Amino acid sequence: MELPKKQIGWIAGPAALIFIADQITKELIIRSIEAPAPYRGDVFFHFTHQRNTGLLGGAFSDIPWVAFVAPIIALFVFVYMYRQLDPASRLQAIAYGCVLGGALGNLIDRFRHGSVTDFLQFHFLFIPFDFPWKYYPSFNIADAGIICGIVVLFFTLSTMPEPDVSRDS
Repeated sequence: MELPKKQIGWIAGPAALIFIADQITKELIIRSIEAPAPYRGDVFFHFTHQRNTGLLGGAFSDIPWVAFVAPIIALFVFVYMYRQLDPASRLQAIAYGCVLGGALGNLIDRFRHGSVTDFLQFHFLFIPFDFPWKYYPSFNIADAGIICGIVVLFFTLSTMPEPDVSRDS
């Protein structure tokens, strides 16, 4: 499937925006906050500096090769997703661009630094009971782009009408 040139722009624009914002913010954090920054339990949100050698939320940190193999597998899934995009849907193109920009941002970090810089930290201290992610794992702009893009793609791809494959004889 070939997407129109205009659709490529709707992918490239958000991808570039997420990638550039991610790289700039990570560099600012690296230069201004020493890693690892201590966790704060007294505020809802704060900037931190954590080095994540694993995947989302630090998963597989103890198995380093997974963090390098998973993006390669994700690349194949990403190519498949590209082929599923509706050429008329700007929303799908923008969401795809967000995932692409985020994936590239984290992949560059992984190869440059051997880990990903996470710096956005939330603590849901107002919740009166304990649950596993009350102190939410730190994340970055790339992670936010990936998650938001995947959620939008999931809903837009799952609500697309099936193509009519019946043939009249």
